[in-house]
Amino acid sequence: MRYFRCILFSCSLLFSGQALASVEVEVSGVEGDEYANVMALLQIARLDKDKSYADYRVRYLHRQAPADIRKALRPYGYYQVEVNAQLETVDGGWSAAYQIELNDPVQIAKNIWEIQGDAAEDKVFDNIVDNSNLKEKQRFIHSNYEQVKSRLLSLASQRGYHDARFIKHNVEIDIAENTADIEVVFDSGKRYQYGQVTFEQDILDDELLHRFVPFEPGEGYSTQELSQLQVALSDSGYFSQIQVSPDWESAEEHTVPISVSSEPNFRNQYQYGVGYGTDTGARISASLNRRWVNTQGHQLRGMTQLSEVESRVGANYIIPGQNPQSDYYQIRAEASDKNNEGQTNRLYRFGASSIVAMGKWQREYGLNWQRDDFEIGESSGTSQFLIPQASWNYLTADGRLNIDKGFRFDVTLKAANEALLSDADMASMELGFKAIVPVTDNIRFLARAEAGATYIDDFNQLPPSLRFFAGGDNSVRGYAYEQLGPEDDTGTVLGGRYLAVASAEIDYRFMENWRVALFTDIGNAMIEPNEKLKQSVGFGIRWISPIGSVRLDLAQAIDEPDKPWRLHFTLGPDL
Repeated sequence: MRYFRCILFSCSLLFSGQALASVEVEVSGVEGDEYANVMALLQIARLDKDKSYADYRVRYLHRQAPADIRKALRPYGYYQVEVNAQLETVDGGWSAAYQIELNDPVQIAKNIWEIQGDAAEDKVFDNIVDNSNLKEKQRFIHSNYEQVKSRLLSLASQRGYHDARFIKHNVEIDIAENTADIEVVFDSGKRYQYGQVTFEQDILDDELLHRFVPFEPGEGYSTQELSQLQVALSDSGYFSQIQVSPDWESAEEHTVPISVSSEPNFRNQYQYGVGYGTDTGARISASLNRRWVNTQGHQLRGMTQLSEVESRVGANYIIPGQNPQSDYYQIRAEASDKNNEGQTNRLYRFGASSIVAMGKWQREYGLNWQRDDFEIGESSGTSQFLIPQASWNYLTADGRLNIDKGFRFDVTLKAANEALLSDADMASMELGFKAIVPVTDNIRFLARAEAGATYIDDFNQLPPSLRFFAGGDNSVRGYAYEQLGPEDDTGTVLGGRYLAVASAEIDYRFMENWRVALFTDIGNAMIEPNEKLKQSVGFGIRWISPIGSVRLDLAQAIDEPDKPWRLHFTLGPDL
């Protein structure tokens, strides 16, 4: 009898295997992530709609479907799922329909997380549990539970709890009560501390490199601080490659030494450039950056630029400060020769300054001596000033080159005294402001403003390099470079004691790397602060390039309609 049944079953498979049909599947009652998981685990739904399958296989998968659906919904807290399953033949194929009734999800009845070891006193671990989606009387979702466990282990690794482990991690589901009890015991063990930091390099004194280290031996380990060290050393320019690694194999008594391996950069960096700007005309430039002059990490940067309007040569000698990644000292010397529309000025300047970065703020205190040999309009002269200077800069932005949201603020104070190597008493203040505000995903509003004021008894003693000028690509567009301001009888712009400039612009991103813009600028350079401001309007196009925004603007000075539209070309970050 048993053999007879086997023969009958084999024959049924043989004949049923010859009846082939395609399968259409419809699932209702769930959506979102739950629906996606059901379709991923529902075996009958994974059959290829363009192929035909044996009837016995379709019926088998249909019988399995309710179990597949319940399994797919348990991770989302649904343990009381009801499935109304139907299978019909339609036009020579199969139609499978599953109506799902989720019913009430499992709720968290008990949620106990115990932190043992040194992490019990580390509040950031409590924050992970407190800020999670695991709360009593809320739906229990398995992924939320696993995410908290994963975050605890990840945080332990980041903060030096190298021996962390779960002593207990249980979730008990009471299907009858439709509740979940969570009980987890996490033992962090002792927190590891920093040992000695060793540098594998031979170009600089270790004393300098230790000043980059943001921690002291004996402090609690943190991968974030190791990342800060790696970034700081990479940004220094001394090295082409940096790897900061904890030596866990050499750790003793919960103290881990830190090893810094590196590859030196090319000592000299040369750069050459050819360009054009509507302010400067055609220009060529060359620069040298000697990344380290000596084992103390001093740097030397030299630059030469030749252009139609202004040519200059200069050098900066840079000395790292106590915190080399944020402060340094600078000694600079430069000479320039400027010839622009009736203004000729030969400038020699030598100075020193201290620069410190404090978060988003940077401040600079300096002392500069300068000599100017100038002719401007009908006047000429030679001047000498020793100028103490202080400036503060604040910058925040969502990028370095192509910025969608950002803000910049600058303040610069200068002074000179006739008793201290200066031809006259002088004091000045300059303010600068720029902002980029996103209006929509594709529209930005850009605003900028500049203001300045200078005190001096005899304005004619003030060289052009210390006067205010307006007009040009980055000032009031529609006017030529530094050609907006008071004029003498020859029509030469003399510059002013005061400066006021403002701009408003809106641009629209119509393609991935292209924007169009409308703008208006207003401003002037003035002898007296109550003189009339000049306004312009215009439009432009921007290319979002890998080296910053390339801007081409066409502007009209509306206060002087007889002047033609003027083209302006600029390149660089919007801030």
